[in-house]
Amino acid sequence: MRDPHRTICDAAAALFAEKGYEGTSLQDVATVVGVTKAGLYHYFPTKQELFDSIVLGVLRDMLASAKARVATADTNADRVAAFMGAHAAYFEANRDHYRAAFIGRGGDLSVFTPQQMAARRAYTDYLTNLLDEGRTAGAFAFEDAAIVARGILGMLNWMTRWYHPDGRKTAQEIAADYAGIILKGIAAD
Repeated sequence: MRDPHRTICDAAAALFAEKGYEGTSLQDVATVVGVTKAGLYHYFPTKQELFDSIVLGVLRDMLASAKARVATADTNADRVAAFMGAHAAYFEANRDHYRAAFIGRGGDLSVFTPQQMAARRAYTDYLTNLLDEGRTAGAFAFEDAAIVARGILGMLNWMTRWYHPDGRKTAQEIAADYAGIILKGIAAD
């Protein structure tokens, strides 16, 4: 294996996305990767550590992706749209990892580690701050940026339940449609 850590995480993410955390065993992962279960233990001593590695990687990568795309946007509205586009692009390019992280444990937030919760919070806070900056600049009108941010994330995250890559639109096109709806709704008149 060229990159054993990545190979194992990719295989596990696909299994977690398809079968869920409870329905996936380390033996399943070892079989897909083509190593022994003992060989897998060298990299990940437990299934929980493997799952946690995937979840934390997704959360960190999504924030980095969002920051990179937002940095190229000019207006407050463009920055929110860029954030949403980055979210969808990440989902589209890393579908198994994303689905494993967000629905692999049935969406139960109580199973997230404090480190994962901090990464989730950093991602949500980043969007909330973008919205607050727009409100402060007079571009947006709403009362609670955190509620708007959660609404946006709910729309984007729910795509993992119904989106299909062979559908009529790409995830990024859907996110652009969502952005158009949201930005019209929060625009200051």
